Amino acid sequence: MLFTLIYLTSLLVVAFAIPPIITVSLRKRLFDDPNESRKIHKRIIPNFGGVAIFTGFLFSCSIFVPSQLLPEANVLMGAGLVLFMIGLKDDIIGLGPGIKFVAQFASAFIVAMVANIRITDLHGIFGVYEMPQYASVTLTVFFIVGIVNAFNLIDGIDGLAGSIGLILCLVFGVLFYKSGDLGWAYMATSLAGALLGFLFFNVTPARIFMGDSGSLLLGFIAAVLSIKFMNVSLSESVLAGPFQITSGIGLVSAVLIIPVFDTLRVFTLRIMRGTSPFTADSNHIHHRLLSLGLSHVQATLVLSSVNVVFVVTALALQDLGDAQLTSLILLLMLSLNVVLSLFISRPKKIADSLPASKITEITKSEKSFAERVIEKISEN
Repeated sequence: MLFTLIYLTSLLVVAFAIPPIITVSLRKRLFDDPNESRKIHKRIIPNFGGVAIFTGFLFSCSIFVPSQLLPEANVLMGAGLVLFMIGLKDDIIGLGPGIKFVAQFASAFIVAMVANIRITDLHGIFGVYEMPQYASVTLTVFFIVGIVNAFNLIDGIDGLAGSIGLILCLVFGVLFYKSGDLGWAYMATSLAGALLGFLFFNVTPARIFMGDSGSLLLGFIAAVLSIKFMNVSLSESVLAGPFQITSGIGLVSAVLIIPVFDTLRVFTLRIMRGTSPFTADSNHIHHRLLSLGLSHVQATLVLSSVNVVFVVTALALQDLGDAQLTSLILLLMLSLNVVLSLFISRPKKIADSLPASKITEITKSEKSFAERVIEKISEN
């Protein structure tokens, strides 16, 4: 009953908060700039959904989550507030990456040292088991900063970051409930409700974006939930339905695979091209799906479905062990990326075979690249 109350409270707070946020944003001309060439949306859309998400999440947790069940709550909220405020300032006036990184490292350090929530054991991944404190703190800080930026980077089409975050929160909510960590289960449930309330206004056509204030906070909570569950799965047995969780790190890798793989992929490609890994481009997985002619909702559903399939796969293959399961998840994602690349390269090869005059004629259409090429070939 309390789970339902927490979930509905955060959802309703967000649902009632967003319409006035949209109104004020438009009146005060606070919205996402649609003039950048890499922008997918070409109309004015406010990007302060993170304000509603944080409000609903904080309100629900403060009212319904007992402090004795989540003693780290105050520290986590303080660290999350740092990221929220930096993200909000970036949404309003824009900030350089340096300032945002300082805030991210500061928040991560607070979690590792003050809240004492750290990655302490890798369970044989890279041959590493229990780590000394300095290595544990260092790895934790970089893990949190990496996940925060990963969620920030996938927030590029309608509903994607919110949907991936919703899946993550529901999975961890169930797992923490099954492990008896009710405080953490309540926190995950609260964020899940806030994200669902936001998604009502973020699906095509999007009326509001979550902005950096939302994506940075979402990545932060996702990282903290992941670290906590890794520690829980290493110290105690967790039975989730028919699944006995014995490879917690492998399961976490499946939950985070979409944002983490996309970030690693685009960073690697940018470095190989000799550009800064933080240079914005349109080469993310969601951009590649859009180039195939998928709509925002379709691309989001594809990636969300892949995420769910990976989670179920990780649950079914818990006996493999963390190192083997994590490697398998990464290998499967690499394979899917290769398949996607083959689908994308085919229409490009067809387009290269057409005369330049026909290509010019095709590109005048408002349809996707793949649709334009296929339609033109059919006409011929």
